[in-house]
Amino acid sequence: MSEDAGTVSEEPYERTTAFVWTERAFEFLDTGKLEAEIQERHPGVRWSHVSGECPRCGHRIDDWQPLSAVTGLVRGRRPDPAARGTAEVEPVDIGCGCGTTHPGAPADTTGCGVSFRVELEPIPDSDAAGGS
Repeated sequence: MSEDAGTVSEEPYERTTAFVWTERAFEFLDTGKLEAEIQERHPGVRWSHVSGECPRCGHRIDDWQPLSAVTGLVRGRRPDPAARGTAEVEPVDIGCGCGTTHPGAPADTTGCGVSFRVELEPIPDSDAAGGS
């Protein structure tokens, strides 16, 4: 990857989960090149949103992932509200989805091939905060 600030690289495709990319993602979170949050748009349905620069290729990524399933569809089974929000962090695995076809990528594949992990702080329990 180019060391020049703001320069987008044309990294060749490489399917990798090397920890160096997770470390770099945390650096990007600290500097604001990458942003991560958990959103709850409906009670009990949480999504992670990670956007910014890919830590490997530098292209823009915008990743949304569900963190919880839709609940209340099966009678008699309700989530335990006391179990929500007990984790200190929520790990989320991200794959580069920059939309660019990198040199050497398999046919019909976009992204540079990197996968990395970020950790997000859980959102406060909306029931305890008076609902939303």
